[in-house]
Amino acid sequence: MLDEFTILFLSLWFLVVAIFGYSSYWAFIIRRALVQRLYRRQAWWVGWMAIYFVALSTFLTLALTFNVNLLPINILGGLLISSGFIVLFLWIDSTIRVARRSDPLYRDTARWSKLRYFWGLATVGGAIGALFDSITSGFNSVAPFSGALFFGAITLLLSAKRSGDPTLRRHLKWTGLCIFILWLGNQIIGPLFNLISDAYFVESIALGLVGLSAYSLYRSARSLAPISHLSTIAPSGLQQLAETSL
Repeated sequence: MLDEFTILFLSLWFLVVAIFGYSSYWAFIIRRALVQRLYRRQAWWVGWMAIYFVALSTFLTLALTFNVNLLPINILGGLLISSGFIVLFLWIDSTIRVARRSDPLYRDTARWSKLRYFWGLATVGGAIGALFDSITSGFNSVAPFSGALFFGAITLLLSAKRSGDPTLRRHLKWTGLCIFILWLGNQIIGPLFNLISDAYFVESIALGLVGLSAYSLYRSARSLAPISHLSTIAPSGLQQLAETSL
């Protein structure tokens, strides 16, 4: 019989998956309505990142619930996690470059244009290490996302203040917040396991933060179109909204 922490964990997982799935739905719906290529590309990123997070959270939840520690599962987990290192970095890098182009003064926030090469190499190295650790010791032993995720989130939040585009300003703020909370959720798991013995309780706390990250991603998608109008129209009317907004 499931205890209360297991039920809480599974309930939070369902909520997280639902929010990420809804974020993906809105991102792709909005993308069809948008005309500007820049906005369309950002919506594309948000939609596919939401799908990735659904896949990752589902895999980790099922593996933890059934306590699976087989080599094929560890390889699959390693591939899923290590690919996430690279995809997350590419998403962050693409969004920061968009943010710089939207800055009237074209400022290089946090010197990202130079440091991106360092963070890119560090991300590739981390992805390779994550895959190796997953195969040899199990995917539960993989170190969490760290430096590039944190630095990218801070850069996005700073870039949001400098953007001259009100729509992108909101989008950058919510994207940066999503990534920062995601980083925080990854970082607290290790220390919490040293304090709390129940794995489901620890994962529930982390999932609560992931849920906040999922909500931020949803707001990031919705920020690409006028929210006041989107709340009162059906998805089929988004094309007309885009035409009247330009």
